[in-house]
Amino acid sequence: MPGVEQAAIAATVPFGMVELSRNVQRAGLRPEADTKPATAAEGLAFNATWNSVGANYFAAVGLPVRSGRGFSSTESIAPGGPSVAIVDETLAKHLWPDGDPLGQSIQYANPNAPIAKSDSGHIGIGNDLSGEPASEQVIQIVGIVPATRYGLFEKNPAGEIYIPFARGFQNNIFFLVRFRQFPQGGEAAAAEMIRDTVRQTDPVLPILSLRTFEQHLEASIQLWLVRAVAALFTVFGVLALGLAVVGLYGVRAYSVARRTREIGIRMALGARSLEVLKMFMREGSITLFSGVSLGLLLAVATGRIVSGFLYQVSPLDPIAFATAAVLLAVASIAATWLPARRATHVDPLKALRGD
Repeated sequence: MPGVEQAAIAATVPFGMVELSRNVQRAGLRPEADTKPATAAEGLAFNATWNSVGANYFAAVGLPVRSGRGFSSTESIAPGGPSVAIVDETLAKHLWPDGDPLGQSIQYANPNAPIAKSDSGHIGIGNDLSGEPASEQVIQIVGIVPATRYGLFEKNPAGEIYIPFARGFQNNIFFLVRFRQFPQGGEAAAAEMIRDTVRQTDPVLPILSLRTFEQHLEASIQLWLVRAVAALFTVFGVLALGLAVVGLYGVRAYSVARRTREIGIRMALGARSLEVLKMFMREGSITLFSGVSLGLLLAVATGRIVSGFLYQVSPLDPIAFATAAVLLAVASIAATWLPARRATHVDPLKALRGD
C-alpha cells in the first residue's frame, strides 16, 4: 500500500482487552513443587507477558532490538524449525541478573512451579499457549528489546517474551500498520484504503476494529475508568472547596460583626479607623496562617495515604495545594476586611447602641 512504512501481525496489542502470560524459567531446571528456589539459577520462574508476533513487529511499533536480532520472515510464517524467542530487558534481567541472556535457553515452567512475586500489578492468562508440553520445549533467546507496559496501572513491567507468530498462532489477531505519510484525506482515507486491501485479499475476512493507536488507547476501559473517577473526584473536590470558602467567609464575617460594639468603643476613645482595621487584619492573618499551615500538613498526610489510588498524579500536587490555599486565604481576608471596614465607618454612638 502506498505510504505504508511498516506492517506487522501480533496476537495481542498493548492496552487491549486480551492479555496472555506465561511462567518462564531457565531451561533444564525443574525444581520440585515443595522446594523454594530463591533465584533464577535455582529454578525460580517469572510470570511474563506472552505475545506471538511477525517479523516486522518491532519496527512497526518502534521497539529497537537492543542486542541480537529480530525474527526472520521464515521463522514468522513457518510453524516448524528451532524454537526461538525475543525477551525484553526486564525478563532478561530477572533470568540472568549478572550475565548475558543472549544465546541462552529458557522454557515454560510447570503450572505448580515456584513463581517470583512481582509488584507490577500484572495479570494474565497462564495457559499453555504453545501447543507443546512445557517439559519438552526449550527456547533459545535470539534478541533483547526494551520493556513495554500493557496496562495503565502497571507501574513496573513484569517482563515479556515474544515468539514467532506461526509458532504461537491465535485466532484473534492484530495487524499493525505504520504509515510514513497518510494519504490525502488523512486517517479516514487510510482506514478505507486498508479495508479495500483486506477485501481484495479475502472478502469474507471480518475486520472487528480499525483505528489509530491513539483511538485504541482512548477506548481503553482502564483509561475510561480513570477519567470517570477523576471527573467524579473533581466535582466533589470543587464542591468541598466551595463549601469551605463559603463557610470560612461566613464564620470570619460573623466573628468580626460581633465585635461591632468593641469597634465603637475604640472609635469613641479616639482610635482611628485605619488602626482598627489593621488590628483586625493582623488578627485575621494570624488565624489564616495557622489554619493554612495546619491544613497543608493534613493534606500532605492524606495525600500520602491515598497515593496508592492515584494514577499519574503526585500526592503532593503543588497546583492543587496552592489553589485551595489561595482561595481560602482570599475568602478569609475578604471576610475580615469587609465587615471591619464597614464597622469602622459606623458612627460610634450607633455602634454602642447596636447591642
